[in-house]
Amino acid sequence: MTRLWLIYSLLVTAAAAQRQRPEFPPDIFDTRPVALDPSHFRMVFENDHVKVIRVRLGPREKSMVMEVPAHVMTCITDHRVRVIYAHAKPVERSEKAGYTGWVEREEYGLENLEDKPVEWILVVPNAEGKSG
Repeated sequence: MTRLWLIYSLLVTAAAAQRQRPEFPPDIFDTRPVALDPSHFRMVFENDHVKVIRVRLGPREKSMVMEVPAHVMTCITDHRVRVIYAHAKPVERSEKAGYTGWVEREEYGLENLEDKPVEWILVVPNAEGKSG
């Protein structure tokens, strides 16, 4: 019985230490938007099938240019942004809140051209997900 309490207390202590561990910078090989630009991209849900990412740009803010996986995008707010492509000229885009569309994988960053925050949700299919 004493051994069980010892093992239990070690597990509880290890779990508490894990929660208190400071966050380290992302792995340099981690190319996910959430790891590269966490101030603008936040994971809100993830399972074997999808990743759901909330994107928020403050007034006149820019995200970094990075590879963004193919996804379904749904606008939470009306927005007017400049899409800054890694290998092409920038393009301005405007969408109304509620717009939903498919976006192919591409390297780009975003610039909010508004004086108010803009937000949208990305639903990224998980290539390693299980079907059925």
